[in-house]
Amino acid sequence: MNLRAFAVLAVLGVLPLGSAAIPTQVPAAANPQPAEKVYDLTSFAAELQRLYKELETKSSPAGMKEFRDELPPSWNVSVPGRSYSISTKPLRDQLGGKSPDNARIWFSHLQAEIRSAQRLGVQPLPAAHAQLNKILAGRAFAGVRPPTYLELLRARVSAWLGRMLLRLFSGLERHPIGAKALFWVVLIAGVAFIAFWIFRYIAGRDSMNFFQPGSTEVTARTWQEWIGAAREAAARGDFREAVHSAYWAGISRLQESGTLPHDRTKTPREYLRLIDTRPRETELDRQPAGDYKKPLAVLTSRLERIWYANRIARLEDFDDTLRQLEALGCSLE
Repeated sequence: MNLRAFAVLAVLGVLPLGSAAIPTQVPAAANPQPAEKVYDLTSFAAELQRLYKELETKSSPAGMKEFRDELPPSWNVSVPGRSYSISTKPLRDQLGGKSPDNARIWFSHLQAEIRSAQRLGVQPLPAAHAQLNKILAGRAFAGVRPPTYLELLRARVSAWLGRMLLRLFSGLERHPIGAKALFWVVLIAGVAFIAFWIFRYIAGRDSMNFFQPGSTEVTARTWQEWIGAAREAAARGDFREAVHSAYWAGISRLQESGTLPHDRTKTPREYLRLIDTRPRETELDRQPAGDYKKPLAVLTSRLERIWYANRIARLEDFDDTLRQLEALGCSLE
């Protein structure tokens, strides 16, 4: 009788257990090992809570050793659709120390994970995929996308250049004279490039200053024409344009009297500052130029507020502008 036939007959019970073919020192399988317990989430949470309370009572090293020896090698947890095996080795390692505090922390973390799994529940795989796609479609992930063709090309070119430079500089180690020559060539080229751009910048500024318009430009309208334009704008209700034209009437009047230069490139604030730098008497009416400072300041402030800041202009603004023009020597009759 070969070994295979013996095993089959032994299983079927044909051979008696006391037969000489079976060694007497091998006991019969009268008490088989119990199968490992399988927990679900609820029962596993209860088991963890029981073990945690039991650990609270184990303060001595002997008690912790007894607690560690009673732990199974792993816990088997089954949920709908899959099963998990949670090893107790990390816990047993923590129990090998002098204090069970680390073991309690490990228990607390595992209990928190189990409670989180109980709240979320176990979703089927298609539902989980749908929820994941919904999350990824949100605004927080709007910029997450695969790289484009240009980005991939740029990365490949950068990698190729990096490899070429690495190969070049690694080869220079074997040629010290060539390395020094390359260093001086690069240095001279860099200095020349910087000097070239500095020269272009200075030359560009000189050409701009050469063609800078002078102060020979004269006002296109007389101050009487500007007042006429201001009254026409006020007649049609456009007080913003009326204030603007009235201001230039005052500037033209001061230019005509010699108080201001005939230069339309100046800003209103520059015209106002020039009042103090002109001669104290005008050439035509011999009126002190300082007397024009206050009305021109009022006109400038109103122009900046209405014309440049785009504030609403009213009839009162235009009437006061005309009074300032009279102070500047403009005849409104």
